[in-house]
Amino acid sequence: MNFEPEAESSELKKAESAPDCEIKLSQWEGLCDWPIVFGNPNPLEIEIGCGRGMFIIKSARENPGMNYLGIEMSARFFRMLKERVKKSATQKNIRIIKGEAGFVLKKFVPGNSVAAVHIYFPDPWPKKRHWKRRLINSGFVESVRCALVPGGQLCMATDFQDYFDEMLLAAGACSGLEQIARQECAPHETEPEKAATSYERKYLIQGRVIYKATYRKVK
Repeated sequence: MNFEPEAESSELKKAESAPDCEIKLSQWEGLCDWPIVFGNPNPLEIEIGCGRGMFIIKSARENPGMNYLGIEMSARFFRMLKERVKKSATQKNIRIIKGEAGFVLKKFVPGNSVAAVHIYFPDPWPKKRHWKRRLINSGFVESVRCALVPGGQLCMATDFQDYFDEMLLAAGACSGLEQIARQECAPHETEPEKAATSYERKYLIQGRVIYKATYRKVK
């Protein structure tokens, strides 16, 4: 006897009855109240630039006692992200916002309310004349620090060494953060299938070095 259609139907019903995963910024006039947004007081982690959603969906599935907020500015990736979240049956502990991360952090994220901020492979704007468009700078890192709870972490990764150097300078200049990890992942020493994001997997397969750093809020 085959029960697969019934199980599939059950999962579909759960997904259809789950709350909408998208937070529209027009819903809020000020700071978000996370227990109201998620319907529970669980700790919150934010991923900025979710892309196809591999990291945030996997994390939400493996950690049902955590809440996850994804911020994605690209309309194309946001549509893809929303569809994948809806199909993944993780809507209970994932919410997503389409918007510019710096603006969202300053206007809608309360201080001392986030357990971790993940920023993996932000647009590197490789041409030097475009570097000013890069997301991570001292002002942005300060906004992250304000959002983090004491002991909260900022986790970053990129495949561009010069951008990584900028990340380290920006985070190192923030007096309320301390570096707790730094790693260079050589492609011949790292298994692509264990990558945390689709970009990390892609770049490891291409033979690129991945640069990672983690900082902790100390005050």
